[in-house]
Amino acid sequence: MGHAGLSIGVYGATGALGSELLAALGDSALQVGSLRAIATDASLGRDVEFQGESVPVETETRGLVGLDLVFCCAPPEASTACVREALRAEVACIDCSGAMAGSPEVPLRVAALGDRIPEAAPLLAAPADAALAWAPVLAALHAEAPLSRLTATALEGASAAGRKGIDALYKESLALFNQEDLPEGEAMGQRLAFDCLPGFGPLDEAGGSERERALVGGLRRLLGVEFAMSVASVHVPVFVGHAAHLVVESENELDAERLAECLARAAGVDVWGGGAAGPTLRAAAGHERVIVGRMQVDAESPRCLQLWLVGDLLRLAARNAVELAAVQVAPKLGK
Repeated sequence: MGHAGLSIGVYGATGALGSELLAALGDSALQVGSLRAIATDASLGRDVEFQGESVPVETETRGLVGLDLVFCCAPPEASTACVREALRAEVACIDCSGAMAGSPEVPLRVAALGDRIPEAAPLLAAPADAALAWAPVLAALHAEAPLSRLTATALEGASAAGRKGIDALYKESLALFNQEDLPEGEAMGQRLAFDCLPGFGPLDEAGGSERERALVGGLRRLLGVEFAMSVASVHVPVFVGHAAHLVVESENELDAERLAECLARAAGVDVWGGGAAGPTLRAAAGHERVIVGRMQVDAESPRCLQLWLVGDLLRLAARNAVELAAVQVAPKLGK
């Protein structure tokens, strides 16, 4: 590549999120003149496809000077190093890995919420977890009927652990079908195939996980509210996708039909119209919006609403990053 336009770097270009980001960039209105595909040493010698061209993968993050923007899509530890290198090179950076999501000095943004991006922000963080799907829904509900509590269960697919998680589930499933010894569950801590793991990652003494705490913290930052939140993450044996059961309580009595109309108008949200059973992960695969269904007000507690939502978090994350980039690099495009 060597056309007029933006010079973009993607760190983690061969991973599950990086691949989705490249696809989203290729379909976007951003004018990408040159692309640097960067990954860890494990991807040495590989190429990626972008806009019909084969781009060799680099394994060195040094020399970022001259890029207009770099996306960090590798695992958090590796992405942290890339963020530091981008800041040293004075290159704008969007961290999609979740590494910077908990840093209070770094703006955390979901494009669907419409929050202003600070001018000339050198670094933006985007959620890498369920906050991507939940925040637009909760923001719309809270604006219509102030919320006082959230109780939720997140069902996380193997893709929550990246490409390694997807590959691990594939290998475990094949081993079970072929009656072979199961490989070690290194990617997710335990084997996942044909099982459910009540938690994601190590649990603390109180039974909570770092991922659950990060989700609550991210939601509070994105929504700018302090109502009570209790969430649990369950790892389920599907390759890609995210589903959740949310129970929200309000200070006022709720009307499910009115709230469904409110969500139908919300950016980044679709209300399921395909039947009472509600949307499935298969319905969300490849979809760039979160889908909400099975909304019902508790008959015994009219201030309590239950709903079910699904989303393709990889696709949501890629689209969110591209939309944030369009705002962040607008000055370079003269817009």
